[in-house]
Amino acid sequence: MRSATEYNSAFALHGPCQIDVPYKGVWGIFVDEVLSPFYIFQVASVVLWVIDEYYFYSASIFIMSFVSVLMEIAETRANILNVRAMSAYECPVNVLRWSDAGNPKEGAFYEPVGEEQKAVEDNAEFLEVSSTTLVPGDIIEIPQGKKMPCDCVLLSGGAIINEAMLTGESIPVLKTSLPFINDIYDPENDKKYTIYSGTDVIQVRPTGNARVCALVVKTGFTTVKGELVRSILYPKPSKFKFDSDSYKFLMVMLSFSVVGLIVQLLNPQNISTGRFIKKCLDLITITVPPSLPAAMTIGTSFALARLKKRQIFCISPPKVNMAGKISVFCFDKTGTLTEEGLSVYGFRVSAMTSEMESGFSKFYPRVKGFQPPKMYTDAETFEAYKDRSKTLMVEALASCHSITRVDGELIGDPLDIEMFNSTGWILDEPEVGGDDPNEMISAFVMPNEAQRNYDWTKNMEGELKPYQVGIVRRFDFTSKLQRMSVIVQNLRNSKYRLYTKGSPEKIMELSRPETIPGNFMEVLSKYTQKGCRVLALATRPLNINYLQCQKVGRELIEKKLIFLGFLIMQNKVKEVTPYVISTLEQADIRSVMVTGDNAYTCLLYTSPSPRDSCASRMPSSACKKKKKKK
Repeated sequence: MRSATEYNSAFALHGPCQIDVPYKGVWGIFVDEVLSPFYIFQVASVVLWVIDEYYFYSASIFIMSFVSVLMEIAETRANILNVRAMSAYECPVNVLRWSDAGNPKEGAFYEPVGEEQKAVEDNAEFLEVSSTTLVPGDIIEIPQGKKMPCDCVLLSGGAIINEAMLTGESIPVLKTSLPFINDIYDPENDKKYTIYSGTDVIQVRPTGNARVCALVVKTGFTTVKGELVRSILYPKPSKFKFDSDSYKFLMVMLSFSVVGLIVQLLNPQNISTGRFIKKCLDLITITVPPSLPAAMTIGTSFALARLKKRQIFCISPPKVNMAGKISVFCFDKTGTLTEEGLSVYGFRVSAMTSEMESGFSKFYPRVKGFQPPKMYTDAETFEAYKDRSKTLMVEALASCHSITRVDGELIGDPLDIEMFNSTGWILDEPEVGGDDPNEMISAFVMPNEAQRNYDWTKNMEGELKPYQVGIVRRFDFTSKLQRMSVIVQNLRNSKYRLYTKGSPEKIMELSRPETIPGNFMEVLSKYTQKGCRVLALATRPLNINYLQCQKVGRELIEKKLIFLGFLIMQNKVKEVTPYVISTLEQADIRSVMVTGDNAYTCLLYTSPSPRDSCASRMPSSACKKKKKKK
């Protein structure tokens, strides 16, 4: 913010950068509870019974209803306090202000005019302020080891973020700064550049000696965390058949009472008017039970207690009544029905057999044997094998991923980690970037020193130097595109190359026809029918420089690829899965598996598996192909 006027306008528009959940207090919650139609009907019924001298019955209903109200108040109050504790957060942050702009918390802004304007713009500095004073448009320094108080987009450097609070995934993600392109920032499609409120900053990664800075885009209830809190406080109304049937039952009973009233009116008896009215009202309380809400509340409480003893927890007690009406159960496959991690089953590499035709090599269970022992120690051997499919396949497996290191441990998608570990290569990330921001490389991959097939090589001066491939830019995986890519630089010859990994069907579509083996679909079906997860890899050389790498769009280079081969992964079923599915089938509950894998891979889990399959058998259940987002 350049002036007090600009800041005050933004603050008046957006308000404080905090999620302040309103708290009504016990009395407010009590009023909301007792003003519901059911409880008003209960109070009227108890008054009627007392007038009619049903003291013991009215007292028992009153006590049961009062206890029910107290339980509802206690539960509602506890939920509100938990949401408030989860939502409230404040921390000191460094925000960019121009000289003499002061601390916005104290309102000490300086407004330059005339010739002073340029001098002030040249003297911007970071000031420590409270996070509650932030407004959209502020530039802040990402605080390491703290929670983010707002939604912001990275402008420089990178950061490792734990988004478990939002997504439930325990795997930290790597956030990078906005690229130097002319596209307009889109919060939905540019999530890899966005750090969300409430997420934990595990590690910041500056570019050179510069700060890791971000632009504040949302604060308070407009953030992703704020929207989550709003959905908890004001959930969308959901309609269940159980609820509609309950109201139908009450309407039928009420209709019976109306019929009784009509009969009473048509057949008057020799009783007083007051007595007649009491009998008519008493008829309504008999047909429409006033103790129904209290009975359901107490019954639900006992049900929750029994479920809790079996380690089953429910955050929405009314849903307990719905559980008995479930007829279909949908499961995610990976990590739910199957084990969390995958393991490498093997590789099938493609190679050109002629100028216009290619074919698959034999099945390789390991990377060992892809290259000759002197690949990186003998210059003639390197020149002879550097452009062969097996060599490029190894480099693709080692570089086409989004994994990073945090405290010496590989962090990222389990599939990427397993794929990278299968190569035996090393991932090296510089703690601080180089001095030249135009030559930054986020990570290096290199052959393992202890691996026989991958030895160290010597540079021009005869000094020991590792063969390195630098990862210059990543295009993250999206379900819509069904692929991810990386641009790498071979530090031995300074040449750039693109490696792409994705679904076989999509890679086949993007690759040059002459590089696709004639039996592509046959080999793919062979492994998917075994229950394996198959990924395809491809490459193409790039005749560009570093700056062009940072600006080029993926749609311009992810085409005319050279198909390299298949990476075949296996994912075994959990031991408890057959028991769970069998139990649901015995309860006549249909089981559906929702997955984005190949249809043949999905079908194996519903049929007897062969001996050499990648997965063990699971009881028969339906399989549903996960719909891709349009």
